[in-house]
Order: sequence, then C-alpha cells, then structure tokens
Amino acid sequence: MTLRGGDFTVRRFAAEDAPAGDAILRAAFAGSEDEYPEAAQAAGRGLALLAQTGHHLLVADAGRRLAAVARWRAEDGVATIDLLASGIPGAGRALLRGVERTLQEHGIRYARIAAPDGTLLEDLFRRHGYTPVGRAPAVPGGPLMVTMERRLPLLTVREQRREDADAIAALTGEDPWPFTQGRRPGWFVLADGDRVVGAISVRENGRGLARVRPPVVAPGYAGRGLEVWMAERAALHAETDGALTIALDATPALEHLRRAFEDRRWFLEGQTFVKHAAAHPPPAEDDTAWR
Repeated sequence: MTLRGGDFTVRRFAAEDAPAGDAILRAAFAGSEDEYPEAAQAAGRGLALLAQTGHHLLVADAGRRLAAVARWRAEDGVATIDLLASGIPGAGRALLRGVERTLQEHGIRYARIAAPDGTLLEDLFRRHGYTPVGRAPAVPGGPLMVTMERRLPLLTVREQRREDADAIAALTGEDPWPFTQGRRPGWFVLADGDRVVGAISVRENGRGLARVRPPVVAPGYAGRGLEVWMAERAALHAETDGALTIALDATPALEHLRRAFEDRRWFLEGQTFVKHAAAHPPPAEDDTAWR
C-alpha cells in the first residue's frame, strides 16, 4: 500500500525506517509520559520490535526523508490511533488521513485518538472531524485526556444510481444522460460515503464471454488495490448473469496490481487479465463494503 497526498507518501513501516522513526517518536513525546505513557513505552521498545510483534505501523515520507509515524489497532469495529508523531509540518496531518483510509479499507467505521484536554491539539483533531466521547487521565493523578472519535465514511462498490450520473461522466467521459434515466445493468461505482470516486462496467460479448471495462478511480484512490475489488464486483455480476469467462484489459495503470489480481484468480493471458467463472457463483449483492 502506497498513498500519495500533497508532498507526502504514506506507506507501511519497513525495518529500515526504525532509526529515523524512533528518533521522531522520542522527540515528539519527550516529557509527555503522563499524557502518553504508551508512547514512552513504545519509544523504549523501538518501532522495529513493535513491527515484529504484529503492531500496525504506517509512516509518511517527504521525498527520501521519513517525516511521520503512527500506529493503529482495532477491536469490534473501532480503531485506536496513537504514536502519531511528525518531524515535518504537515506530515502528521497527511499520515492521519492515510491511517483513516487504511481503516476504511479494513471495514472499520470508527477511529479514536487522544489529546490533552483543552489544548491546541484537541482543537486540531476537532477540525479534522473528531468529537469528544470521554475524558479521563491516562495515568492516575495525571493531566486530563480527551478521547475523540470520528465516524469514517463507508467505502463501498455498489450499483450505479441516477444521482451518480455527473460523477460517472466526470470520471469516464461518458454522456451523463443515460445514467439519469435509471440503473444501467453492469455499471458500478466506488463510493466513499456519499461521494462517487470510481466507476467500472461489464457487458456480455456472447458465447459466455464478458468484458470488463478498466476501472477508473479519482486522484488519491489509485494504488490502493481498489481497482481489483471493483473488477471482482463486476465479475460477480457477469458470473451471476451466466458468463463463463471474464476478460479485463491489462492496462499500464493495472500493471502494479498483477499479484493482487492473480491472488483472486485473474490470470494474465497476453495483454488481458482473464478469470474463469466458478461453477456455482454466489448471488450478487447491491452493496459490498470493502474488507
């Protein structure tokens, strides 16, 4: 996973990030042991050890320089973000959004983060859509901390609706008028909450063959594997309608996703990804949430 936003690239933590990441963590949380005891413990253990023991760590790069680090964990559909530390202005903001996008892709609906009560940091998280849900000291007798929560938009691939017409036209260059007349069979959109950020379609070519139009996604959504998920939704529709073989042109934009396609039994034949339908495909669903 690599996400680009502004001047920063968000990606998974790698072993070679440990020295720079540890330095950012120590500098950010020095003297804040009462507010963030887990950060002090993490700095002592080191990010490399955390990664080796199953912790979810993301980093933000500014060019070739490590700029920020964060950790997240989830339980019962609620994620906690902590160890959010930045060494360059703006990197923490970019990384927070990157973590939120990652949570969406795991089907997580709520994100939580903590800030000292009544501080500029609390105001910053409020501006990013977080609202207080509780206040308590992190350690007995310590300063009051406010736990803040944000409900994340649901990321789905669903059937096209009338109100999606303009967004589909903007993404694909198609005439919006046919879409305003109702649902067009075989057309699906990638929706981030109420916002349409991708489109894909599939149609029968006869003799049991269906062709999937290469998926189109809005800037900021490419490179996250969402195109594979969209292709899977289109293929499911085609299988349900009786297609035996589904084909998708292997465009340059999809080259880096070859492994992800192969993991879902799309195999490259020449310049085309080909998938053979299951003997008994499951029934299609109108809405599919990203998992």
